[in-house]
Amino acid sequence: MRRLQSLPLALPSQCAAASRPSFARAISTTSPAQSKNTDWIRGKLWKGEAPGPADPYTQRMEPEAESNLPEEALEIGGSRPRRDKTPAAVRESRLPLPGRRTEAPAEKELQASDPTYVPATDAEGLEEIGPLSTWWEQPGHWGEESEFKGFGSAVKAVEKEVVEVHLRRAVVEALALQQAGVFSEWATKKWSEGGSRAQLDQALAAQVEVQDGKATLKGDASAIAEALTSEAQEAESTTTSVTAEEAREMLRSWDSSWKNIALDNPLRFALRKRLYQLTGILIPDAKLAAANTAKHILTLAARDPKPLKLAQVLERRNAFADLTNVKVHDRRVGPIDKEVAVGRWKVIEEELKRRDLPVTGYGDAPRNKERDWLTGKI
Repeated sequence: MRRLQSLPLALPSQCAAASRPSFARAISTTSPAQSKNTDWIRGKLWKGEAPGPADPYTQRMEPEAESNLPEEALEIGGSRPRRDKTPAAVRESRLPLPGRRTEAPAEKELQASDPTYVPATDAEGLEEIGPLSTWWEQPGHWGEESEFKGFGSAVKAVEKEVVEVHLRRAVVEALALQQAGVFSEWATKKWSEGGSRAQLDQALAAQVEVQDGKATLKGDASAIAEALTSEAQEAESTTTSVTAEEAREMLRSWDSSWKNIALDNPLRFALRKRLYQLTGILIPDAKLAAANTAKHILTLAARDPKPLKLAQVLERRNAFADLTNVKVHDRRVGPIDKEVAVGRWKVIEEELKRRDLPVTGYGDAPRNKERDWLTGKI
């Protein structure tokens, strides 16, 4: 035990003595013998005079003068340039972005810099700036480039006769571009919407002759193609509306052979795109692949209107106009509808919210557990 007690007293001195030479060697410079060896190796590697110093560890850069001031004080004082941390996409945006948050100087600082300063007692003359939650709803904060501009027509055609008229116009325009030799160039571009009635009549006046699935256009094809590719027509955003009665009269004057035109892939997609632009009806790609003729496209695009509900039929007939105590609804009348009709629902809703109770439904309350047990859900 006595020998073991004397052991720790000797260990630190030995470890300290052994560590001092290694520490001194770590910070010592290269010896002359080592420098000769490194010069020989550097000469072999570089095949000549090697760049840089022989011992790069001996040349140390002088440390920069550090300051104890915070970064905000250095940026305000001008000793360090202010870094703009705004993302590049936000800086390059053309949208009017909200202003950055700034703090007004204290009253004592203003009085020290301007002796004539008088503090305001009311908010008269100050500019009102809305909160950030309503920033994008204010006028002028959205530019024209940010407004949505849809490709298809905003008003979707419902009547089958109207869809057929627009499909014939699309067929005539596609054939006109083919005869003009610019179909391959304009197949993937946006055609002129043709909002004037004269352009619609000009396209529908051309005759389409189909023989063995190949169609030829008789008429002024160059004028139709020029109207479609004209840059002056791109500003038009409205399409000519055709009523169902006008469409029926047009269909009686045409031969139905134009529907038998054979379609290849470029013509098929061009007709689908043009029909979507004129009528707002988009045919899915999965169904479009099965369309081999213009009649098939018409079958996919035109749908029978939904049948009217009984309430709508009774409303059109005006069946219960003489009965003042009878009212027809298009859906089931619930208890909330009855309270709304009487005028008590607002009071009930406020009381439910004041008691932290759900206005409609169960809210956070669990449903009937017995029902889940009986149905096997638990």
